[in-house]
Amino acid sequence: MERRQLIFGSIDTVAASASLNHLGNLLGSGEAFASTNNDKLLATTAKCITTGLQCINLCRKELAKGDKAMAECLSTVTDMLAACVALQKLAANESPHVTAMAKVCQKALQDCAKSCEPHAKHMSECRACMDACRECEKACA
Repeated sequence: MERRQLIFGSIDTVAASASLNHLGNLLGSGEAFASTNNDKLLATTAKCITTGLQCINLCRKELAKGDKAMAECLSTVTDMLAACVALQKLAANESPHVTAMAKVCQKALQDCAKSCEPHAKHMSECRACMDACRECEKACA
């Protein structure tokens, strides 16, 4: 593993851990953290990240079986994850760029939910991802 991969991988792991700790606080468990103006964004992006990772796992499995219909879903979920991680980091830091990133994130969330919708009736991972995206989209408004 290259040094750069190790460093950035560690940073992402720490960020994900902090997000999960914050989400636990919002759900009533874990240590108390100071409340921010962005608690709803932090909670909904955390849910999108979790369900999105599960959706990606399903998409990869289905693509490996030859189900080409999952390609668009995989692409939009990957974009949504990138946007949600960025928004979550900005929201946690109470950055002045939260509003601008929330607008970008809204589009990625809309695209992801739209791509998951055809699969949502028969794949619970796609349903969960779609629902989380729609909830997060509302929080971004």
